Amino acid sequence: MGLGLLGRGLNDTLFLIEHGARVTVTDLKTSEQLASSLEKLKGLPVTVKVGGHDPDDFINTDMILRNADVPRSSPLLKIAQDHGVPVEMDESLFCKFFHGLVVGITGTRGKTTTTSLIHHILGAGARKSHLAGNIMGVATLPLLGKVQPDDVVVLELSSWQLQGFHAAAISPQASVFTNIYPDHMNRYSGMDEYIQDKTAIYRYQKNGDFCVFNRSNPVTMELSLQAPAGVAHFTASDVPQEWEVNLPGNHNLENVAAAINTTRLLGIDEMTIRKQVESFRGVEHRLQWLGTKRGIGFINDTTSTTPVSGIAALNSLESHGVMLIAGGADKKLDLTEFARAASAKAIRIALLEGTATDELHRKLVEFGAQNRIAGVFSNLKTAVDSLMQHARQGHVILLSPACASFGMFKNEFHRGESFIKLFEELKE
Repeated sequence: MGLGLLGRGLNDTLFLIEHGARVTVTDLKTSEQLASSLEKLKGLPVTVKVGGHDPDDFINTDMILRNADVPRSSPLLKIAQDHGVPVEMDESLFCKFFHGLVVGITGTRGKTTTTSLIHHILGAGARKSHLAGNIMGVATLPLLGKVQPDDVVVLELSSWQLQGFHAAAISPQASVFTNIYPDHMNRYSGMDEYIQDKTAIYRYQKNGDFCVFNRSNPVTMELSLQAPAGVAHFTASDVPQEWEVNLPGNHNLENVAAAINTTRLLGIDEMTIRKQVESFRGVEHRLQWLGTKRGIGFINDTTSTTPVSGIAALNSLESHGVMLIAGGADKKLDLTEFARAASAKAIRIALLEGTATDELHRKLVEFGAQNRIAGVFSNLKTAVDSLMQHARQGHVILLSPACASFGMFKNEFHRGESFIKLFEELKE
């Protein structure tokens, strides 16, 4: 249920077909919207139903594999459960079958960077490390065909993916809780429900398991008191000052500290950890330095889909010539503090059309940024072109929208790839 465009639904489908399952794929999107995924299913023994769901498909089946983007409140999932059909999710189903070490990472911000760095550090150890979970283009279930019992699997886990862990009453043996801030309030009834999903990262741990919590985040510190197994903590100051960290911003020091403390607990020696931290160059689409054109720097931070992440991006730049691209789709989050930070730090602001942009525009005006707003743009190219007309050598154009991407783009990665393409097309 849910083929999607990021590769996880597709790769799960291919894995199930390969192992002899009779697979029906159903998605609300049209064949045109799903063209890139459907192309890879051509000629394979699979039934594809797009543009809607048929309730009969949720009754006459042995198992539903639910994409994380499908809300658990879906009436079709209720139909399946009423007829005794088990509903599984990719990552938790994998964990039911793989009995080796799983390291799980969740939180509102910093998940991908922390997950990737932990994988990078563990990859230099004696055990083979696999990276999966909420990683673009990667499905977890197909790892069952590759992993050995002594391997380590490192999973980034979103709140929606963790719903499957609650249902299965399992948690990763080693886990990290990076932080909690408001997010996805367009999908949740409130923060309590959102946090409840996140708690699956530690709730079902057993003796010998552990979870590493952010000491600087009040919510994660409170949650650490509930943890049933081992508890450890991290904060930015845990990173030795003499280590050369190649990631900007204090928030990234927190991510590095989380990775250091977790891999220490997993038995990796200090010299290896330092070497891997210092060789880590970050993750695409997260404060990604693209380079310069005409002496103007470009930074792609498209995965900034919340006000907190937008503020962190602005705070990580010491430049006095930041030109910001912001705005987009509404996630029912308060944009006040992001608007305050943007007004204080950006010399020019281009806004992308979206359901959150009018509110952001109003708040920017309230904080005195009226004369620095370049306008509201219906496409990314005209936004970039507008900023380039005013940019001077040493300025930086920062894509850090603090809003979701839906409407103008397929997803935030499509937004970032579009920005990268525009950068590459600019002539020196």
